[in-house]
Amino acid sequence: MANYDAYIEALRQKDEQAFEFIYHETKATVYAVIVGIVKDRDACQDLMQDTYITMLEKINQYQVGRNFLSWLATIARNKAIDYYRRKQKETLVDVAESESLMPTEQAQGERRVLVDELLALLTDIERQIFLLRIMQNLPHREIAKIVNLPLGTSLWHFSRAMKKIRAERK
Repeated sequence: MANYDAYIEALRQKDEQAFEFIYHETKATVYAVIVGIVKDRDACQDLMQDTYITMLEKINQYQVGRNFLSWLATIARNKAIDYYRRKQKETLVDVAESESLMPTEQAQGERRVLVDELLALLTDIERQIFLLRIMQNLPHREIAKIVNLPLGTSLWHFSRAMKKIRAERK
């Protein structure tokens, strides 16, 4: 894991290279946090952009020496939860009706379909923890901080996710 503290001051001075470094080091984790909640890839891109804009707006509130990745993941998580809540209040179009109005996209390959099917088996929190562990290789302690759960609870969710995936692949 990178040490972001050296880049924070440069970021506060509007250094684009510092932002690019932080973005490239954190984008996969931020995406995993958001997609674990939202599940809509297009919305994830918008929420990622909102997350980094908020990070830049609030960078002076970050205390150097703290866990920057956890701080940033909390911003992403809050953005995703707010989006999810807003979407729950909207009236959704009937799927059958929308298919007749819009052409369906071609499948992106068997592997992508398999991954999407396996992730669909998981609850939101299981998906989020699974993606952070498997895709980002984050330690379980870090994941627990990001998802704001006790370590034991986070480990339990990860274990359940793995059991569901293993059972489906048999």
